[in-house]
Amino acid sequence: MLHNTDQKFPIMPPDAIQDSWTGSHGETLLSQSVPAMQSMISGYEALTGKSIRAASVLDYGCGWGRLIRLLYTFVPADQIYGVDPWDESIELCERYGVRCHLALCDYVPRALPFDRSFDLIYAFSVFTHLSEKTARAVLSTLRRYIQPDGVLVITIRPRDYWIHQKYEFVAIDRMLEAHDTIGFAFTPHNREPIDGDISYGETSISLSYIENTFTDWRIAKTEYVAADPFQFQVFLRPA
Repeated sequence: MLHNTDQKFPIMPPDAIQDSWTGSHGETLLSQSVPAMQSMISGYEALTGKSIRAASVLDYGCGWGRLIRLLYTFVPADQIYGVDPWDESIELCERYGVRCHLALCDYVPRALPFDRSFDLIYAFSVFTHLSEKTARAVLSTLRRYIQPDGVLVITIRPRDYWIHQKYEFVAIDRMLEAHDTIGFAFTPHNREPIDGDISYGETSISLSYIENTFTDWRIAKTEYVAADPFQFQVFLRPA
């Protein structure tokens, strides 16, 4: 179902909501979001040789629609899809007039609530928080929904994130060791487990881990965006 309103652009949620979800709001948040979107679009077009204008696009983990709002300049609303496992995310998108196809998905998805495949799927600030079990499930599921010549863009955190993070409950030395030896470091938040696994926390992933673990995908490109030094974009294509 395409969620639409009479207004051309959705209303922004209150600053407090933006801060609690993304750590900033207003011009500061915009200065981080626009370069990330520009990098993703230019990367997609360079890899595929296609215009983003004709792409079907899925925002996996859409939150309150921060990035979907920026897509309207490039992609018609009826070609944009958004999913999130938290019902409040979808409610906020609907409340503030985000125009696209919106639906809930499972926290550990085995399928998506759309009967179609996509030219471009992006998951920003998603794999920076997933447990290893959940990350595997998400990437396996998204693989079934990508076009054969499509692109998946995810963001991951580098090793140095742990040195600069601000959570008191994080054992920094243990996370650095896990990143160096396994390539995947995760510390859970205080949440209820799903099938015996706490799926959400703080995460870093190495490129070598992605290459060696997710063999249904191949890394086509990586991109650092200066506006957000502790996340970088990884462009994946079906293997």
